[in-house]
Amino acid sequence: MKIDLAVLELTCSRLCHDLISPIGAVNNGLELLEEEQDSELVAEARALAARSARRASVLLQTYRCAVGNAGNQASFGFGEAIKLARDYLEGGRVTLSGVPAVSPADLPGGWSKLLLIAVILLSESLPRGGNLVLSVTGDGETARFAITVEGAQIVFTDDFKEMLAGDLDAVVLDARNILVYLARQLAVRSKLKIEVVHDGVGRLDFRIY
Repeated sequence: MKIDLAVLELTCSRLCHDLISPIGAVNNGLELLEEEQDSELVAEARALAARSARRASVLLQTYRCAVGNAGNQASFGFGEAIKLARDYLEGGRVTLSGVPAVSPADLPGGWSKLLLIAVILLSESLPRGGNLVLSVTGDGETARFAITVEGAQIVFTDDFKEMLAGDLDAVVLDARNILVYLARQLAVRSKLKIEVVHDGVGRLDFRIY
């Protein structure tokens, strides 16, 4: 087994970067609880600690499946991926719509994991908020999904598109693009291809086939 130490380091850096803020907020809330006597401030501190602890838990659960081995387990299916995706987006300016009422059956390994990574990655392309519209077709080995990104501003750089298309020769991996790299590698392992079409206005299509 070939293990790329740089990929491991950057993935851990990404996780730690996302966790620092909510865990720091939990600590701040607990410090306020020790120092404050005002009942309103105490209530605010408790609420801050509770919200931040939930956010940290959501991030850990999401990344455990999106980039960890938990997402490779047979028990990790479409429903759990959608739940984690919605939890991840909760409270932010990006929404997820178009989720089918009936989950696709007999999905191949890695499919749901790739879907979760795609939601995380594409949500970050909407700095001013927007919507991710999911479309699912087929079942089993023929199952495919597409996500249409809609928003006033979509930031998805050319190097991201090149990486997803398989052009990795000139790639310099960093914490900014590590999820793009992982999405590409997971698609290859799952024998799937990724296509990105961006009109440069207010729409981007991310397709798995």
